[in-house]
Amino acid sequence: MRIVSGQFNGTGAAVYLCIGFIPDYVKIINPEDGITGATLRWYRNMRAAEVTGGILNEADGTAHVAKTAGQAIDPYYGGDILTSSNQTSTTYGEGVYLGWDNRDLKADTDHVASEIDTWMLDTSGSRTGSFNADVKNGLAAVIASGTGSGHIGEGSRITIRETVGQKVKTVFIEDPGNGGQDAGEADDEVTLSEDVKSGTVLRITPAFDLAPIAVGNVTPAGFKLSLTSLVNDNNELQYFEAAKYDY
Repeated sequence: MRIVSGQFNGTGAAVYLCIGFIPDYVKIINPEDGITGATLRWYRNMRAAEVTGGILNEADGTAHVAKTAGQAIDPYYGGDILTSSNQTSTTYGEGVYLGWDNRDLKADTDHVASEIDTWMLDTSGSRTGSFNADVKNGLAAVIASGTGSGHIGEGSRITIRETVGQKVKTVFIEDPGNGGQDAGEADDEVTLSEDVKSGTVLRITPAFDLAPIAVGNVTPAGFKLSLTSLVNDNNELQYFEAAKYDY
């Protein structure tokens, strides 16, 4: 059995999630839609015509809504050559065809002022601290207006080796402090998902696990998501799981 999971930015339009294989099971949760728990599930082997596209649970405790083919999730076989006509945007957080983006950005000066190699825990218990350099081009500004270029933001994974005890911890950034500008170097400017002691930063990933595939590339297989509200709402974080069953 193969299982993958990750986070992508909702686009409010049909999107292809090119994860590298055609899944047998997909679950997508929108954790930012008023925190209602809107969840879409699709099972390739649930072959009743009424639910070919999946089942949507609009909110916790609500009735399930059946989706037919083309309304929510469909297999995508890949193999498309991307052009400016079919990949109509390559802006971060947008795009029609999305693929894996697991780069290490800690030394990428498009996204950091200089290499971020140090984490300082400034206030124990509040999970807040600072880096040795600023995160550039606030991701929030990218999402709000498309004007920035930042890829580090809420949801970015960060791996830190603590100086005391040498434990290596991978957590996520809740807030890099850079809503609309460069930030992260000032005391208590960065919030992590856990209290991590001061140490060496080993890796920082983009906020989104899936990002627009560059024009000129051939798309991997995956699935198409046609639903555009409750799940895949524009500029709201979406969590997904996809699995390939053993037969």
